[in-house]
Amino acid sequence: MAAAAFSWKQCFDQVAPNLILYARQIAPTPADAEDVVQLAFVRWWRRFPEGDSQHIPLHYGGVRTIALDMRRSNLRRSARESQSDIALPHADTPIFDPPPEKRETAALVEQALAKLPEEQREVVTLRLWGGLTFAEIAEATGSSVNTVAGRYRYALAALQKHLAPMKEDLASHSSPLPLNSLHFPQGSEALS
Repeated sequence: MAAAAFSWKQCFDQVAPNLILYARQIAPTPADAEDVVQLAFVRWWRRFPEGDSQHIPLHYGGVRTIALDMRRSNLRRSARESQSDIALPHADTPIFDPPPEKRETAALVEQALAKLPEEQREVVTLRLWGGLTFAEIAEATGSSVNTVAGRYRYALAALQKHLAPMKEDLASHSSPLPLNSLHFPQGSEALS
């Protein structure tokens, strides 16, 4: 059992940062995103107590399901609370948590991501920061590979259009968005 515990710790250390970034696209706060990832790992561990790091897309699918459930629950609660006299305004929290010298660049990328439709933003996050293939993203989101590829292509075109005027500024900083990924790959390379 000690080997399985090590395997789970190793898997968590390796995958959790990308899962948290993905969950932050859906969950309302960074703390909620961390909770979502922990819940996903607990569910995964209960299902595979001996450890299983082979099905990373399923981790993303679990995070997505839990985060969407949490968001629906929060929306219902917010609707109830908004009718109350003690309603509190919801503060926007940043998606990235960069070091101080990269905050300006991260804010530009975050603004560009925020302008994308949710489905496109999700695919970009899974592809660029999660490192998943289109087939794995399709499995995690329950969409077809062609739908995922199309969303990715449209998202990159929109990001490229929005960030093009700032290309020199972004290139001079180390961006959290891989700038070379703003060019959509051609042919069979696009579906890997």
